[in-house]
Amino acid sequence: MPLRPDEAPAADSEEAYREQTLRRLQATAVEMGVTAVLGSAVALLARLLIPTPEYLVLRVLLLPLTALFAYLIVRAPSVRTYGVACMATIATVSFNSYLGALGTDQPLIYFLPAAAIVMLATSFFWITLAQWLGGALACYAFFLPFVLDPTASRTDTVFCVLFAAMALVTSFVSHLRMQDYQRRAFDQECRLARLSVTDTLTGALSRAEFLLQADRAAGRARAAGTPLTLLYLDIDHFKRLNDGHGHAAGDAVLRGMSEVLHKALRNGDVFGRLGGEEFCVLLPDQGEVEARALADRLRARLASVPRPDGPLTVSAGIAGMRDGESVLQTLHRADLAMLRAKQAGRDTVCVAQDAAC
Repeated sequence: MPLRPDEAPAADSEEAYREQTLRRLQATAVEMGVTAVLGSAVALLARLLIPTPEYLVLRVLLLPLTALFAYLIVRAPSVRTYGVACMATIATVSFNSYLGALGTDQPLIYFLPAAAIVMLATSFFWITLAQWLGGALACYAFFLPFVLDPTASRTDTVFCVLFAAMALVTSFVSHLRMQDYQRRAFDQECRLARLSVTDTLTGALSRAEFLLQADRAAGRARAAGTPLTLLYLDIDHFKRLNDGHGHAAGDAVLRGMSEVLHKALRNGDVFGRLGGEEFCVLLPDQGEVEARALADRLRARLASVPRPDGPLTVSAGIAGMRDGESVLQTLHRADLAMLRAKQAGRDTVCVAQDAAC
């Protein structure tokens, strides 16, 4: 059966969320890259104020490498590549800070601010929890040589590890909160998008969205040389139902009809509500013969939809798309065939080119 817009698989939704988050974060990656390079450069200049600076050449070489990794973040084609580029950028920044701490009297205290800033500043930049964990490891791995140094002050080590843990926990909570906010925003955008293309009463596509998808399907059918057929359905005596039993009864019938269509159609079939009690079904890779058989099956199923003034019946018109014909022209012929079905007594199916139903 075809999926409604609000029934997209969870895996597809998660993939769409990650892709959208990737594009949004990449838009801010330039600023983050510039900040990383400038921060490393400032730390390098500050180290020059301390006697006997070490590894200056290596630290200078790390600056263009950091810029390269930051550039790869912007150009990453996938979420996985993006995560690897982010981890590499953090690793180079942290390694630069590690080299700067070497040779100082209290290297652990020198390295701690850099590690805490990196963790807190990048907490929002990860798309998955696994990426956040990889970034934390890339940053805090350079703590180990200082923490395990037997000559380091025990007091300095204890307090530095404590503050590093606090920064880690704060970064973790910030990451989760940001992910929750971004996911809620994404879900809201999806709901708004579905409302813009879906008839809220029946769950069928709106007229505009149906015609848009029909145009796309028509293009694919022309390219592949496959048939494409439209099945136009109109509920019989719908005005009489509304006038005699109220619009709530009419709405219930519309919802019931939509449920039948939803369950009866194939994956790839599309149905929309064109207005009032009129629906249209788009049938890719099916000709008029198959559409006629489908219409007869639908009429039998629709008879079971509750209706207070008698069984639910529909008049149906069928038109297969011809060479050089637009979707609107095919739709017009299907509409005319449906009108002929009504004139023939309703509860009938007519094919566009047939002389009689």
